[in-house]
Amino acid sequence: MAIKNKIKLIREEKKISRKELAKRVGISYWALCKYENNERTPDIELFWKIAQELEVSIEYVAGLVKEENSLSNPSMVIQKIYLLPAEAIEEVNLFVDFLNYKYQHKSIKK
Repeated sequence: MAIKNKIKLIREEKKISRKELAKRVGISYWALCKYENNERTPDIELFWKIAQELEVSIEYVAGLVKEENSLSNPSMVIQKIYLLPAEAIEEVNLFVDFLNYKYQHKSIKK
């Protein structure tokens, strides 16, 4: 089963318009539509910006955990990632893209 993010669900719960959230995180309305509909996957930096704007953990908005965690208590993995230099974060981003690709295609084959 592919992981589905919760951007739209959380945005609607917080009563924030799509246009407003897109503006706050610096992307187009249409890009946000694609992310909300799971047609595209935001990179880790964009997930972080969205999580901050929605005041939830990055894990929750990305659909990696079922329950909401507060921003003040991000997971140890996320904390470790943000201690890395910029070039290492890009490698993490590429690896996350690989994992998304791998598991999306794995669920299709079943």
